[in-house]
Amino acid sequence: MTSTSGGAGHPSAGGGQATAAGTRRIPAGEAEQADGTAARGATGDAVPWAALAGLGALGAVLGYLAKYPCRFGGAWLDGGQYAAACYSDVFPLYYRDGLDQGLVPYIDKPVEYPVLTGGLMHLVARAVSGLPDTITRALAYFDVTALVMGVCLTATVLATGWLAGRGGVHPPEGAAFDRGRALLAGGATALVPAGVLTAYINWDHLAVALFTVGLALYARGGRWQWGGGALIGLAVAAKFYPFLVFGPILVLVLRRLLGRGGLAAGDLLRPLGGAAAAWAAVNAPVALAAPEGWATFFAFSRERGTDWGSVYYVLGGHGLVDSADHDLVNTFGTVGLAAACALIAVLGVAARRPPRLEQLLLLTVAAFLITNKVWSPQFVLWLIPLAVLAWPRNLGTWPPVAAFALWQAAEVGYFFGIWQHLLHTTAAAQGVEAGLAFGGYALLSLGRLTTLAVLCGVTVADITAAGRRAADPASGAAAGPGIGTGAESGGGPGRGPWTAPGEGGESAP
Repeated sequence: MTSTSGGAGHPSAGGGQATAAGTRRIPAGEAEQADGTAARGATGDAVPWAALAGLGALGAVLGYLAKYPCRFGGAWLDGGQYAAACYSDVFPLYYRDGLDQGLVPYIDKPVEYPVLTGGLMHLVARAVSGLPDTITRALAYFDVTALVMGVCLTATVLATGWLAGRGGVHPPEGAAFDRGRALLAGGATALVPAGVLTAYINWDHLAVALFTVGLALYARGGRWQWGGGALIGLAVAAKFYPFLVFGPILVLVLRRLLGRGGLAAGDLLRPLGGAAAAWAAVNAPVALAAPEGWATFFAFSRERGTDWGSVYYVLGGHGLVDSADHDLVNTFGTVGLAAACALIAVLGVAARRPPRLEQLLLLTVAAFLITNKVWSPQFVLWLIPLAVLAWPRNLGTWPPVAAFALWQAAEVGYFFGIWQHLLHTTAAAQGVEAGLAFGGYALLSLGRLTTLAVLCGVTVADITAAGRRAADPASGAAAGPGIGTGAESGGGPGRGPWTAPGEGGESAP
């Protein structure tokens, strides 16, 4: 959800051996041949690509149907989008950003998004420009955008399912591919209610897909990390948040430098180099052709006011923070994120066993959202695949299930609450009572924050539980740091302190 003040969208807020084809499990460690090419049984026959793609397509269709009252019922045209809970930035920004007039983002008109998102907006607008009238073009613009986002969702489901099935970015040595786990992970990514409801509010699925597929390439190790980094760089050119992945990678590199097991420096430098090259490749032409338009995203991010979903909006409504003071809110956000990242780094370095990269990444992105002045409802799309991939492995079944379910329930409650609150705000400006007043909305907003914090707490508990298991002689694990039975990613029978699988800094699949 865009937070453009006074824009068309909504008002401002507060200022082993591979088995034969068709078998259920194969060793993930056999997923690539010595030359880095894919082994047929590992990546073609055992991975349920078709089923995962079907789950992604189903999620995409359900997300589209969630917009039915607006797309087919006229709620975008008659002002009923908040009451019907089918708001999308895509339709009003088609007009606001001059796409209906053929304007080119950045060159003819500044837009608030990074260049890859702006480029997609332009390409889709061009694709529907031959339709007869502006309303038909605007609705078709949403349809084509939804189609592209649906393809992106499917790519995210495929990558998430593959990563989960193999045991994560750095799976345990000798781990077998788990088809059932892949399908559960893909199904959760595609079909959780919060993901379905927020699918087409904005263009977030583009960045999420590029980032998740980038993680999958990174997981293959070696030269694949350049390609994975390039996709991550493109994801940053669509939304900023994927850049945060380099923090957790750096923490795991520092662990190894301190002799506590972790990643080699190349596991950071290769993806970082690929990301920088790809990001520059798509940004440089726009920056040279339209420097002011290109810089709009950065200026807007710095100068925009407190968004409806941020904790500062709730605190401001209770008189605890001056949420209209942009400098104060920016300072709180920067200091808060820095403190949270420092704690995550301490956890990552001090943990008895190296945490899984996915776990540190989930904690980092969650900290970014909780401390940020903007927390739109569709940002849950950033978290869903990370939460699935970071699923705890040392706490039993019910604690992570309960934490995930509570978080999803809170996200769904917030999704409906934000539209009712916007309805209330809009109606109040006209002297009419409608929707959800601030008190009720604040409870839903804080509920979302609290349940995400609980989910993070469960993740931290899993990290520390892995360390206790490693130190427990009864578990069969050595007591030294980073040595375990292989139940957690990064460990394996007979291995010393954990490093990225492979020698010389090469991360094995």
